[in-house]
Amino acid sequence: MLSEFAYQAATAQEKSQMVRLAKLVIDSAQLDNYKVFLREEIETSVRLEPGVLTLYAVSEKNKPTHITILEIYADSAAYKAHIQTPHFLKYKNGTRAMVKSLELVETISLIPDMKIKSPIVIQAQKKYQAKAPKTQPFGKEAFLKSNTTTLRWLGMGGYLINSRGTTLMVDPLLKDFDMPVMIDFPIKTEDVPKLDAILVTHSDNDHYSVPTNRGLKVVTQSYHSTYYVDSLMKAEGFPSFGHNPNEKFTVGRVSVKTTPADHAWQNAYPGAAKRTFKNEDCTGFLIETPDGTIWATGDSRLMPEHLTMPPPDAILFDWSDSEWHFTFEGAVKLANAYPNTLLLLNHWGSVDAPDFAPFNADPEQLKKRVVNPERIRVLAPGESFTLKKLKK
Repeated sequence: MLSEFAYQAATAQEKSQMVRLAKLVIDSAQLDNYKVFLREEIETSVRLEPGVLTLYAVSEKNKPTHITILEIYADSAAYKAHIQTPHFLKYKNGTRAMVKSLELVETISLIPDMKIKSPIVIQAQKKYQAKAPKTQPFGKEAFLKSNTTTLRWLGMGGYLINSRGTTLMVDPLLKDFDMPVMIDFPIKTEDVPKLDAILVTHSDNDHYSVPTNRGLKVVTQSYHSTYYVDSLMKAEGFPSFGHNPNEKFTVGRVSVKTTPADHAWQNAYPGAAKRTFKNEDCTGFLIETPDGTIWATGDSRLMPEHLTMPPPDAILFDWSDSEWHFTFEGAVKLANAYPNTLLLLNHWGSVDAPDFAPFNADPEQLKKRVVNPERIRVLAPGESFTLKKLKK
């Protein structure tokens, strides 16, 4: 009797399912960018929404810009809920200018009880995927006073800096990212004992992670960023400060100066944001410690000002081959402008995103192109590195 009831319930559910095809034609110049948005949206939807039963995307063999997505939802209510989620709206708004045409075809299943074994297929052949070394976890010992300045890569674009007991995090992301993370984060937010400051370069959620910063609020003395990000932080109740380009401020015995950045990518994609972004909405940080100077560049296209600074002792180095970052060639140019500066690699190897250049740079390719490649440091997340001044 129970088996019959379960069968009838399953059959009723299958009959109420909403099944359709979405047929799209994508601008060929933006196909790679579109696939990044599509992958993120499908993976997030299948992972988070019980009512999204299948999203199966294919492209025509001889027409790669012609894409068809099989969509199966538990019912129409599940579909209506799906199109109101933040991840779907991010996909919809972010790809609006990439989609040349869209046709939605409502369908009826000919064999309702047949199951689809694989819920998601994005690409047939996986491309190169950068992956960081195995995480080296750390705890309260990383925040103690000492006679040195140490840095620890947090993964993604983040670093912990402890300069003789003054502790800062730059762009920390330690939880709840909306893309598939491949690394173990080296510390949990609840295990951080104290921070004198958090420095945030811009509002993208792999740099300004709201869940992470909420988790660190109880142990953080101050937050510093641009005036735009400061407005977002104040809305969260963080003790934050906004800064203009080339403005100086201090944190304990550390002096910090904002540096210029060009990363207003949202303006190139209509619908990606509800405001017009300015270059001053993003920043880098030049961090002067008793043991040397660290330049956290932030995400930026290469600017003339980047090539004429006093040589820093270390650069938190992003060599992504992306038009809204330095590009690979631009990163090589930047590295060779400061031929003795240490390059501490970041913004790589943390996210499963083989089609997304900003997360997928290859250290071996960088070593082939920069002057003095032995200065490149491929740190594991959490690994300690002691800063020293360059020899004059």
